Amino acid sequence: MEQKWTNNLNNDEFNLIVSPWYPLLKKSAIEKLRQQLYSQGMQMQEIWPNHGFKISMGENLNSLPYLVLDFPKISGPSFPFVFRTLFWWGKGIYFQAIMAKELCRQDFFSRAEPNDFIYTGTQIWENDLSKPEYKLMANLNAEELALVQTEKYVKIVRQIDIKKTDNLFEEAIGFHQNFVELFQLSAK
Repeated sequence: MEQKWTNNLNNDEFNLIVSPWYPLLKKSAIEKLRQQLYSQGMQMQEIWPNHGFKISMGENLNSLPYLVLDFPKISGPSFPFVFRTLFWWGKGIYFQAIMAKELCRQDFFSRAEPNDFIYTGTQIWENDLSKPEYKLMANLNAEELALVQTEKYVKIVRQIDIKKTDNLFEEAIGFHQNFVELFQLSAK
């Protein structure tokens, strides 16, 4: 008996698979974003010439493509400090400052803005700001701040919307420079 295949694709899905337009356009967009992150990494390397950076990319951050710039490059499960810039397809751009708790001073928190998020959970690489472990700095109470300081790493995140500009990541350097002094202390 011959088995018949049933087409379960909706019109949008079908239109997507019959044309090479989407994959080619996506590849072009990702390469341009990667070049912008590379430029950002080079700018940061000019400030801190003894540190390198790493750009990573993938297709499945909660089912969506992403690009990540880590500065300095993380080379193991433990690190003192990292600036992370994350482009998450359709979600936004995230600037992150992540510091090991033993290097974290109180002024780390004072450098954040009220609309920045702080991660209060145990999975430091979680990026979904809708998770309850993310709190707005403006809404953080003393108990939650104390809890954050018991984790191995402390993470502050600023999300910006994706908007048409010459450089989607232009605000990253300003965000990271806000934490420069702390980074320089931890890099010694």
